[in-house]
Amino acid sequence: MYKSQKTESPLHVMLSDFVENGHFPALAVGIVKDNHILFTGEYGTANLSTGDPVVPNTLFHQASVSKTFVVTAIMQLVERGKVDLDSPVTKYLSYFKMEDERYQHITIKQLLNHTSGMPDEEDYAWDRPEYDERSLERYVKGIRRHKLLSDPGVIFAYSNIAYEILGDLIAKVSGMSFEQYMQKNILKPAGMQSSSFLKQEVEAHLAAPHVLRTSDGYGGYISDVFPYNRAHGPSSTLYTNVEDMCQYLLMNLNQGNAKGGYNALQAGSYDEMWKPHAATGYGQENAQIGLGWFLGEYKGVRIVSHSGWDTGFLSNLILLPDEKIAISVMTNCDYVWLGSVTYPILDLLLGSNIHQIKRSMAHKVADLAVSHGVEKAMEEYHRINRVEQDKHYLVEFEFMRITEALTWNGHKEDALRILTCAAAIFPDSESISSRLQEFQAKA
Repeated sequence: MYKSQKTESPLHVMLSDFVENGHFPALAVGIVKDNHILFTGEYGTANLSTGDPVVPNTLFHQASVSKTFVVTAIMQLVERGKVDLDSPVTKYLSYFKMEDERYQHITIKQLLNHTSGMPDEEDYAWDRPEYDERSLERYVKGIRRHKLLSDPGVIFAYSNIAYEILGDLIAKVSGMSFEQYMQKNILKPAGMQSSSFLKQEVEAHLAAPHVLRTSDGYGGYISDVFPYNRAHGPSSTLYTNVEDMCQYLLMNLNQGNAKGGYNALQAGSYDEMWKPHAATGYGQENAQIGLGWFLGEYKGVRIVSHSGWDTGFLSNLILLPDEKIAISVMTNCDYVWLGSVTYPILDLLLGSNIHQIKRSMAHKVADLAVSHGVEKAMEEYHRINRVEQDKHYLVEFEFMRITEALTWNGHKEDALRILTCAAAIFPDSESISSRLQEFQAKA
């Protein structure tokens, strides 16, 4: 499975088949193990309209995986004595104010571990992006209208707004723009030579975002908007490829030591980032939040991770520090379950005998429900269950994601057909049942 043997690698064969016969426009995978890059591979199409293939220098929007870079920058400033994790935000950003007076007690640490009480963003304005350097400061000054969800430090509530504040803090404390700081202090010295937080710098190499529609058949279509707005750079807009991301994985597995002798962080900073700060309620793999990283376990193995989801893109970043293994998976669509690829790769690396990456039953049923109706879709579902069950995976929430995506893009009748199938497949599901009832009531 080593890079030099990629074409003979069982994983390469499985990924090629999976993308060729699945619903991902493109997929890129990077794996490191025992301080070496074990595997990188790019599959599929960067832009379904042009047919351009994904190549090694194709860059993918990382969405919330970007936050792990923000916490690295904050911890660098902590090590240099420029930031105190337990100090209030107002110590560094005098213009940070909210009508909710509790804002004065929000600390840097609480922003990092999502216990600040800050709500999440509802409108990223991807359709009306800002590009100038002052956009982040303007955004932070505009936060005053929000009300906190709880007293600071009490409960976990994931907040993208919190990370925009942290990005602006990095800029003000360092004396350079957020993007300049990241480029100078993390990306370049870590060996991520092709990566950037500024879309303008890398547009020629970007994969296109794809969303789910049924306009001319079920499948991915180029999104009308690209998920970029400089005001949301810290929470969302890292652009990178798996070659670069492997360098980042190696740096983190080595407790901050990057290729070429660069020391991004001290080991003590990792102790702080990777210790539990609050329970999330997100399930076993993401049961706790550290500083900017989710903590949990997978099949008894400790994992440290973050995922990303924005319009037209998904990403997964998972480290198994005790096994000296880490993987990066990225795609240019937002309507699939990326775990369908991520977890089989983890299983393979942990010693399981994996021969295939299973295909999505939800997308198979949805495609047929749109093209041939509910009856034909259910006939195929039952046929697959009889003779090909081992080739497909079935997860309830993927049906929900599909129907939400189609509803958002104006295909409500097709979403209703798919929900009808889902209700038959999961008769005891309260979420699917209630969603179907909502659709039927509006019909």
